[in-house]
Amino acid sequence: MILSHAFGVLFRPDAEWAAIKREKPSPIASYAVYILILAAIGPLCAYYGTVHVGWSIGQERVIMLTSTSALQLAVITYLAILAGSFALAYGINWMAATFGASEEHNGSNSIALVAYSLTPMYIAGLTLLYPDPWLNALILLAAASYGALLMWKGIPVVMGMSKEQAMVYGGAILLLALVLLVSTLAATGLLWNFGFGPTFTEVR
Repeated sequence: MILSHAFGVLFRPDAEWAAIKREKPSPIASYAVYILILAAIGPLCAYYGTVHVGWSIGQERVIMLTSTSALQLAVITYLAILAGSFALAYGINWMAATFGASEEHNGSNSIALVAYSLTPMYIAGLTLLYPDPWLNALILLAAASYGALLMWKGIPVVMGMSKEQAMVYGGAILLLALVLLVSTLAATGLLWNFGFGPTFTEVR
């Protein structure tokens, strides 16, 4: 089962990547079943954390978001995660032939690679239940670093290339991911200017 790979990728990635390659799940299965479910962890936890827990500035003030604002931001974040995952998978498949892998018509390998490599970041979304900005940032950074390692391990197996080719290919994928991140930040700024920014409440 596709969801059963989540913890396997985290704790025994080499064996799990080989199993994923053998299964060769369809893009719909990888994207709809795996990404759609796990990508919701962070936004749902962030909604609860920012509305019901809040975070402190100093020792006297607790700041929260209104439920409407938090829901709005959670939906936008969820859609951004889905769009970013799909765009990264498309880019990986598009670049495949350039780096010695086979470009697929349905992109099943690239979507599977993105889905399972991002598993640490999806699960790290649980930390948003307690919205401490510094703690959340450190954990998400660690999860992103481990996700990059998982992708580096998965590229030669899933995409069928040598480790030497995978190193160069992985660098190109990282660059693409950074471009997507910057684009997302720019889009966020535009949305905030159009009235989709957070609305805060303060509890003393």
